[in-house]
Amino acid sequence: MIRIARVEPGSIAADLELPAGLAVLEINGRPIRDSLDLLFHQAESSLRVLAEQRSGERLLLEIEKPVDEPLGIIPEPDKIRRCTNACPFCFVKGNPKLDKLRAPLYVKDDDYRLSFLHGHYITLTNLRPDDWDRIFEQRLSPLYVSVHATDSDVRLAMLKNPRSANIGEDLDRLSAEGILVHAQVVLCPDVNDGPHLTRTMEDLYQRGDAIRSLSIVPVGLTIWNAGRGGRALAPTECRAALAAIDAIRTRALAERGTGWCYAADEMYLQAGLEPPGPDYFDDQELESNGVGAISSLTHDVGRRLGELGALPGRRVVAVTGLSMGPTLSGLGDRIARRTGAEVSAVGVENTLYGPMVTTAGLLSGADHRNALREAEEFDVALFSAQALNDDDFFLDDVSLSELRADFPGRRIEPSRDFVDVLSRL
Repeated sequence: MIRIARVEPGSIAADLELPAGLAVLEINGRPIRDSLDLLFHQAESSLRVLAEQRSGERLLLEIEKPVDEPLGIIPEPDKIRRCTNACPFCFVKGNPKLDKLRAPLYVKDDDYRLSFLHGHYITLTNLRPDDWDRIFEQRLSPLYVSVHATDSDVRLAMLKNPRSANIGEDLDRLSAEGILVHAQVVLCPDVNDGPHLTRTMEDLYQRGDAIRSLSIVPVGLTIWNAGRGGRALAPTECRAALAAIDAIRTRALAERGTGWCYAADEMYLQAGLEPPGPDYFDDQELESNGVGAISSLTHDVGRRLGELGALPGRRVVAVTGLSMGPTLSGLGDRIARRTGAEVSAVGVENTLYGPMVTTAGLLSGADHRNALREAEEFDVALFSAQALNDDDFFLDDVSLSELRADFPGRRIEPSRDFVDVLSRL
């Protein structure tokens, strides 16, 4: 069952005055196990909803609605399926100790429901027979799968889970039922790079359209997990990987008309190279995996630059991670020429995870606060909206309202592309 956390204003559930705490047990006689079942089974025009109040009283609701109209129920969070692997490069294990972060950040999830709903990468190692049945019944496609290596021994060495060696069988099973996969390789030096990477790319490419894309991401280590025996890729290793990726991309472009395999922005930055432009990514939406974020931001700012009016004398500062700093400086210059504002970018070293973690979305509230205190005088401060959760808290539980209170009289705004905030000034 699921319990209602709240309902959308103006929705069917609001019209029915369904209260928070009401449990939804069944829809059309089928049990509702979680929010995915709710999403799947409410997509009919005639519904018989069996619900139960906290008192134990049961209600039967008969609802007629358009097929594509949701009920408007926002359920309480589902219980997360936990990861059963022991990857030495696990980013959750790279969190600070002593519970310095929000509690959910210490949860190792490996949940196929989150993969389908939100693009989380999963390993397929904790699926039970009923999970496989559900994936096929509800057509949960595409799924996002951390393959890492198609060689069973290499993958087993990485995930430390006997079930992980079955990756070939698991991918065959998904393909046979028409479930598409976006695959990922977290590239670890001396582990799954070199010939192992070439084999993995070739094996996945040979699976045809069943593998929609392959992202190659360099391993990200923090000061908390860097001592577990792994290391970051050297620039020469990144360039060797990029050469191998380019080779299979050339083949894919000739045979399929798409690049298919994509290196994360960080791979280029660690190699000392400029990340590619938007044509490289074939309209694949893989930015949450660090693929194409720089290109997308540059393209979006260029496309929307005409929306900006004159902002003479306004002092704007953008806080970001070290990897995005040069890009934002260049974009800031373009915005300054367009608007007459004074625009500067501050690349901040991550004090929570260490200097090896350079993305803006993993900067803490304290990092933002310290950067703004050290910045020149400013009227408006922008930072990546990815640094906040849905409740406007940073990783270290500093809230946006707390950050704003530290700088009275100045505007502190989360942003996705610079223009979204500046166009409203």
